Amino acid sequence: MSGFADRVVESFGSALLAIDARGRIALLNDEARRLLALPPGPGPLGSDCREALREEPRLVRLLLTASRGSGRLSRTELALERDGPESAIGLSLFPVRDAGGEPSGAAMLFRDLVPIERSEEQVRLQARLAALGQMAAGLAHEIRNPLASMEVLAGLLLRRIGDGQGEERELALGLLAQVRELSKIVSTSLDFVRPGVSQRASLDPVALVEGALDRALPKASAARVEVERCFVDPAPRVAVDEEGMTVALANLIANACDALGRIEVGPRRLVLGVGCEAPEVTVRDAAPPGLREVVISVGDNGPGVPAELREKIFYPFFTTRERGSGIGLATAQKVISGHGGCIELDEGNGGGAIFRVRLPVASRPGP
Repeated sequence: MSGFADRVVESFGSALLAIDARGRIALLNDEARRLLALPPGPGPLGSDCREALREEPRLVRLLLTASRGSGRLSRTELALERDGPESAIGLSLFPVRDAGGEPSGAAMLFRDLVPIERSEEQVRLQARLAALGQMAAGLAHEIRNPLASMEVLAGLLLRRIGDGQGEERELALGLLAQVRELSKIVSTSLDFVRPGVSQRASLDPVALVEGALDRALPKASAARVEVERCFVDPAPRVAVDEEGMTVALANLIANACDALGRIEVGPRRLVLGVGCEAPEVTVRDAAPPGLREVVISVGDNGPGVPAELREKIFYPFFTTRERGSGIGLATAQKVISGHGGCIELDEGNGGGAIFRVRLPVASRPGP
């Protein structure tokens, strides 16, 4: 019976922890160990929770209060205090009583809230992008016609001036170049607000990354970048719109090359990766057996992204470059979200930045 009970505890989608009347840890599954950064194996079992969880004093107080027969909690959120990435849990806590009704310990059922918060942030971002897209489309249409007229007039002015090399011709050429630059920005804005996904096909993600690298090659060549590849073989296929996803990945690569171009000394490394892993899901029981996702990574050893800018870099038209449009990363996120995926930004181990694109594995293999 003990073996079966152990399997039941480990099969819980949530973390489970219980203490006895003395405050010793009596029950602990692997998910609880992971969230509380406890070592694997039976080590924490039987130890005093005040010692095993000394980095989480608020959690210890809640457990000990419940073990005395009070402090029942339901659906409470708690920020963990351990070192490392910020983490929050949602928990239910209740006293455990013996056959006579006397307090004999406490049990806590809890789960990681980070994936849920990440999903909610994606929904909020999509709503903001939709509202901004409507506004940008209206402005772009209003601006496009006057710009077209200005381009025609600038062309007529050049023909009037003729083929000379005077100052008037240089000014007219400069005017035409600026008008065409504005027209390009307007067209890019319209491309951003159009639907992001058309026809999908089952494709090899490695081929997608190589195609995106070819498209971004001028940027990589200009920055004199060393390209490293870390690809699984074979890689599971993904169901995507080839053109849209290639553009999205090329934008990520071009963004990394721009960052590498700011390195004055040392090698400039662009690291491209394709891997596969189990996805983080809000409700673990909702994930079918064998469900996986492809992870495409674009990393660099550039200056990285300051912490205060990490939430802004995916906003449309936000840029830190003097001549940047602020559309590349926003477009990449829109395309990837339209495929049911997500994009994450992490700091590289040796500095720089790593963008990870997570996409569902294609349900049916391609040709």
